[in-house]
Amino acid sequence: MEETLLERAQKGDTAALQTILQQVAPAVHRFGLRMCRHEADADEVMQDTLLAITKNLSSFEGRSSLTSWVFTLARTACSRRRRGQKNQPHVSDEDAPEPIAHEPNPEEAAANRQLADRVTAAIDSLSAEQREVLQLRDVEGLSGDETAAALGVSLDAMKSRLHRARAALERKLRSALEPPKPSCPDVAAMFSRKVEGELDEHTCAEMQAHLDGCSRCADSCQALNTALTACRASTAKKVPPEVQERIRALIRQLTAA
Repeated sequence: MEETLLERAQKGDTAALQTILQQVAPAVHRFGLRMCRHEADADEVMQDTLLAITKNLSSFEGRSSLTSWVFTLARTACSRRRRGQKNQPHVSDEDAPEPIAHEPNPEEAAANRQLADRVTAAIDSLSAEQREVLQLRDVEGLSGDETAAALGVSLDAMKSRLHRARAALERKLRSALEPPKPSCPDVAAMFSRKVEGELDEHTCAEMQAHLDGCSRCADSCQALNTALTACRASTAKKVPPEVQERIRALIRQLTAA
């Protein structure tokens, strides 16, 4: 996001503020939907977050990125909503929000929908802590530093949480696979560390040698890689028209006030 745009918004430029809100609103809505699992709650999270941005943007000092700050506000809004849901019935995987599908052709649509459904159900069955780190790092594409700042933890703590979440996701996706042999390393955790650039050349070579001789672990890594690719692709899908209209109406309301 352009620094001049932020500066204008902080100085009271309504058009600049509207642009910032429009840019962040879809990601905030996706985050709310992932964490709270209900459209109405996602709308509330989006409303609370955009209101907090509007009220507090002038005091934003840039100690973290604007993106990290926005998701910190969204996490606070989500936490309030989840505390209010403690006594409500558990949401099953079948009730989880379905991903928005962009369908280039019928064959690809069927394959993409099946994969998206599996990944969505797997992520939604994880803990809230695991869902939010996956949503920020792998769906929204925040950098490691930005994700850590949004979560309010150190970079090392964020990476540890991320590795555990990715390993849990892989287990969900490969639940029907035969269990690993005692000699098999934790390839999901190693794959996650490789994605984050934490493995040295020697360890990478050892991992690849094991994958070359173990089809089970190779399939496991492929499943996780496919899932992360599907996560990253989800942000490119078009926001539904009804959500776009709710975003526009909310921004008009906030900036008019």
